[in-house]
Amino acid sequence: MFGLGPLEICVIGAIAVMIYGKRLPEVGRSVGKSIGEMKRQMQSITKEVDISASMRGDIPAAVSSQRPARRDDDSASSAPRFDPPT
Repeated sequence: MFGLGPLEICVIGAIAVMIYGKRLPEVGRSVGKSIGEMKRQMQSITKEVDISASMRGDIPAAVSSQRPARRDDDSASSAPRFDPPT
């Protein structure tokens, strides 16, 4: 776990007990809720980025094999092509 041995974990636990005392379960619960909320937000952001990338066509090769191919025909576009004035 993060490269920590049993002695380091015991020292961290002892320091936590000295600092928080009887409030340690409450503090641990709030830290756990915060970590859970952070994970949910990261999953939500990842999902939104994936959706955005698939709409723009910026899908990595590993992911694009799982999704249907996208047609990049200029003739199939619905908007007229813009040609700058000369």
